[in-house]
Amino acid sequence: MKKSEYIEKISKELNITKKEVELVTDAFIIELIETLKKKDLVTITNFGTFRKSIIRNYEFFSPVDGKKLSKDIVKVTFSVSRELSKKLLGE
Repeated sequence: MKKSEYIEKISKELNITKKEVELVTDAFIIELIETLKKKDLVTITNFGTFRKSIIRNYEFFSPVDGKKLSKDIVKVTFSVSRELSKKLLGE
């Protein structure tokens, strides 16, 4: 599902405007990103944990000029909570 589809569905379910849902959704995403910048993990109770890790000096080949480049890469993983796992399995 796309973000716009979630916004429309939540708007109908809660009987509030799409603009209000979009503002809350955007604020949540911004706060999640800001927290991940400061900390290595963000836990949302009964949902799961987002974990940030930085892979240092990742080397790759540039097809443009044929040089080897190195760069730090940020990786974010998600671990599902037990409660959400049970719901997804239909338990």
